[in-house]
Amino acid sequence: MRGSVMMDALTDEEGRLCAIYRYGIPQTDMSEAMDRIAKVAMAATGTPIAAVSIIDRQQQIFMALRGAQSGPIPREESLCAMMIGKRRPLIVADTHEQDHFSKARLVKDQPHVRAYLGVPIISPDGYHLGTVSIADVEPRMFSEANVTALVNLAALAMEHISTHQPDAFDFATGALTRHRFQANVEREFARAKRYERPATLVFLDIDKFNEINTAIGHEMGDEVLKAVANRCKEVTRVCDSFGRIGGEAFGLLLPETMPYEASQCAERIREDINKLRFRTEKGVLSITASFGVAALTRELNSAMQWFAQADIAMFGAKRAGRNCVVFAPPLDAEDAQPSEGQAAAGGARANIH
Repeated sequence: MRGSVMMDALTDEEGRLCAIYRYGIPQTDMSEAMDRIAKVAMAATGTPIAAVSIIDRQQQIFMALRGAQSGPIPREESLCAMMIGKRRPLIVADTHEQDHFSKARLVKDQPHVRAYLGVPIISPDGYHLGTVSIADVEPRMFSEANVTALVNLAALAMEHISTHQPDAFDFATGALTRHRFQANVEREFARAKRYERPATLVFLDIDKFNEINTAIGHEMGDEVLKAVANRCKEVTRVCDSFGRIGGEAFGLLLPETMPYEASQCAERIREDINKLRFRTEKGVLSITASFGVAALTRELNSAMQWFAQADIAMFGAKRAGRNCVVFAPPLDAEDAQPSEGQAAAGGARANIH
């Protein structure tokens, strides 16, 4: 639950996660540049271990790691994650001096870190995306020159991330733009049709969002959009696509997925959205969303028609009482020939909330 109506970058966890996604992390490969930054960090400070990391909701993800071996680390076991919500460096001369440091993964396991210095990677709009850090297997004091070196390297890491920011992501939510999402749908339609493989589209729309926006204001409305988008992104696979297709409407493209499996995914997201709570000036707000599921069937003749079927299913969920998952109706031979109205369904959505 949020502690205040006005959110800033330090306390806005949903906005921080959206910022990570809109920079294309972790999909965009920046390992070569980040590895160079880690090398320079080791050389400039004389330490045997250096890393460039991103922290998402669940874990620490290494963009570069030198002097140690590790996959993603659970957030509760990460030294770097202890810095989230702070702008100052974290300096630990001896990790054995405080219990909460000794529980960190790289402290209790190989390489048994004893000294740590981490500096936050801060986006231009103030979000703490991750860290540039150095470590030693022996206790040591870190100098002001060490801190300055890492501050400059963290700024360099952020500059590199910014220059590689894809233009395919929606700035507010980190979802794909409608244009890029549609392109992915068209590509998957052609692939799945050619090889006769399953694929499913899921559309979702936040229920009564216009009323919510009017009641609590656009700033809190944006917080709702961020939170919903993040819940969706957190359940997607690498092969999936998640896009913002309208103001409060989103789409999930699930390749190699049967409609029943897609409905299970939609149900999970629906339940996660139901659990969200937002503290506003007018009290605690809860929200719901309606979901439409459209399988890629033999009767579909185009990606646009597939898009329209998902839209039809979503509005079927609205008519069924909202806060539910509905399958698209089957197409018969006549339906398979898209009318002008059907072709436009994906682009001019009805005013139903």
